[in-house]
Amino acid sequence: MHFPGAAPVCRVLRRLSQLALLTTLASCSSTSMPSWSFADIMPKRGAGAVAKLSPKNGSSVGGTVTFVQRGDKVVIAAVVHELTPGPHSMYIHEVGNCSSPNAASAGKVWALVGAAPGRTRSGNLPELVAGSQGNASVVSDLRGITLGDGSPLDIVGRAIVVHSGVDLDPRPEFGVLNGWLACGVIQLQ
Repeated sequence: MHFPGAAPVCRVLRRLSQLALLTTLASCSSTSMPSWSFADIMPKRGAGAVAKLSPKNGSSVGGTVTFVQRGDKVVIAAVVHELTPGPHSMYIHEVGNCSSPNAASAGKVWALVGAAPGRTRSGNLPELVAGSQGNASVVSDLRGITLGDGSPLDIVGRAIVVHSGVDLDPRPEFGVLNGWLACGVIQLQ
């Protein structure tokens, strides 16, 4: 039996299974993160963007967050290292600026203008959970965001911030240690 359109789905599933194997192998490593990135195994078609995470607040946390537009969804794939074991919040922030020592220059967590109070913020991303070696990865499909189309939902030019632990209501404060561990600006590839 032949199913039209199944080939692209099979390719994505094959790449995700490769990702799962590589992630499993990476979690076994006690020395360093692998030299591959999600960009190496993500599908090549569609708009793509990346944020390279740099350490903030004296941390050594770093990594890469990759985005690929797939119709009305965006696939996000993140690899982050040097975290403390356990869950960590990761958000899209309003401003694409990671220049301050504590990442407060990235501004507040991004929310659509006019969004109803109590609505889930547009910048909420899946939690990272670091293993005993401090490495974390996540792959997820997100709706309600776009890449590079200039619409109000476009995340290109905004920042990604990784937080220490779970931070349900992060607020930028300049000049203080705030637990914002890494920051990167989302740029088209």
